[in-house]
Amino acid sequence: MINADIESWALARAHHIVLNEGLSLAKAAQNLDRKRSRSLVYELRKVITAAIVEAHAVSFNSNGTER
Repeated sequence: MINADIESWALARAHHIVLNEGLSLAKAAQNLDRKRSRSLVYELRKVITAAIVEAHAVSFNSNGTER
């Protein structure tokens, strides 16, 4: 079962990512700006990867065991 705090955090992070990087990517794609789209895809990957790493770190306590 997912901890309610972690679930709330994940929803907030996903919302932030979609609003910032996702919206920028959609606008670049709409304008057919391939260079900007490629750059934004890279940034989106970085943000998603950072969020996954952060979530993984949060899911373990100081003993290295899963919460």
